[in-house]
Amino acid sequence: MLIALIALALAACGAEQTQTSAKNYTAQEIYDAVAEAYGEDFLPDGPMNEAEYTETYSLDMNDIEDHADGIAMVSFEPDRLVVLKCKAGKGEQVQKTMEQARETLVENGMWYPANLAKVNASRVLRQGDYVAFMMLGATNPDPDASEEDAKKFAEEQIKIGVDAFNELFK
Repeated sequence: MLIALIALALAACGAEQTQTSAKNYTAQEIYDAVAEAYGEDFLPDGPMNEAEYTETYSLDMNDIEDHADGIAMVSFEPDRLVVLKCKAGKGEQVQKTMEQARETLVENGMWYPANLAKVNASRVLRQGDYVAFMMLGATNPDPDASEEDAKKFAEEQIKIGVDAFNELFK
């Protein structure tokens, strides 16, 4: 009986993975879902420069099938969202490349001190061959917040985008 339950549980997990990988979205559909989750707190309001894909993120565009992006045009705000639909089997490699780019942006970027918590809370996410980089969320309304409170606020804000992205693949 126990073996049958374990086999059933494993089959259910396999079915869930198959269902997740069967999702087919455009990069713009994912971008729009994340933007909608933030509502008025979604600050990217202009397109990213195409050269940033290769210069800032070191991406090989031959690995990318589709992409959507936005960056805050107000220089004070670091907000950005990059959604990549990778060619079949390229998701893991693109994720690694985007994680390296994120680390470089966090460590070497010229950020306003008030934005450091948001920058540090940024995330690279992957579901199959979909990869997203998000540095998003409302601006902390308390300019005098402690470092710990600013970090907590930024983590709560990035969770909105993480949840919206992951929800698409359930």
